[in-house]
Amino acid sequence: MRAIAAVAAMAAAGCGPELGAPGVWLAPDEIVDPALRPEVVADAYPPPAMGERLRVVSFNVHFGEDVAGLADTLATHPALAGADVVLLQEIEAHPGEGGSRAARLAAALAMNHVYAPARLEPDAGDGVTHGLAVLSRHPLADVAVMELARAEIGFNTRRRIALAVDVVVGGDPAATVRVVDVHLDLRLGVTDRLRQLRPTVVDHGDPVIVGGDLNTIPWAWAEGVVPSLPAQAITDFDAAVAIDAMMTGLGYAAPTSALGPTDELPVVDVRLDSLYPRGLDVLGAAIGDDVTVSDHLPVSVDLALR
Repeated sequence: MRAIAAVAAMAAAGCGPELGAPGVWLAPDEIVDPALRPEVVADAYPPPAMGERLRVVSFNVHFGEDVAGLADTLATHPALAGADVVLLQEIEAHPGEGGSRAARLAAALAMNHVYAPARLEPDAGDGVTHGLAVLSRHPLADVAVMELARAEIGFNTRRRIALAVDVVVGGDPAATVRVVDVHLDLRLGVTDRLRQLRPTVVDHGDPVIVGGDLNTIPWAWAEGVVPSLPAQAITDFDAAVAIDAMMTGLGYAAPTSALGPTDELPVVDVRLDSLYPRGLDVLGAAIGDDVTVSDHLPVSVDLALR
């Protein structure tokens, strides 16, 4: 009992991992390591006409191994079908598979794509990379990658990134939407989670939409390693609510905040995945609550250009 009380006291006092400085937005040719430069197919398909609805999906695909299953889910599920833009997290590229998983998924859906490796995964095989992707029915432009402030979390300290890209809706530069895809660290306290996310969401013009796996687990962490009591029991304020508050304070809407859990953890169902538009009218939001092709559930929003 003394050990449990000590962990709770450390969390309440704000003990956590050391968080480094954030990177800056870099164009692909500014990234030094060739293995981490984005793969870009910007304009492979004729753009569809600009419609009344822009559907955006965010989906952590848990390595994306089942490309055919993901393609079928994205093409047929009522909450996802007809998506104009898809933000993917935890997508990988494995040499010998006939192209990155993002490229193969994009081809199956007849979409343009950017795949940005966050890091090499040597334990998974030589040349394997793990990162983020954005798929789009519309042309893409102005790709940029930011390395997130790195959290020294005791074990599994990893390079994480945000990926930004312009979606040129209908091929019309006047109808360009900035899209930002992000995957935050898991074992961060509320304050450090806000600090890791904030540099990726400021300084964008409208319209813009931010989304991804924000890993908003409602726990505090002792030294970034040991989960303590649920954060609400200590601070009465969990990470998902805190991020919603920061984003709405920056002028974003939070249409996915009321959709419910997007992941099932051993002791609690949690909302880890969110979408935040700004400068766009929200027509609706949905969750693929019966999707089984990943350990996360996808979320979507329907938007209208102003």
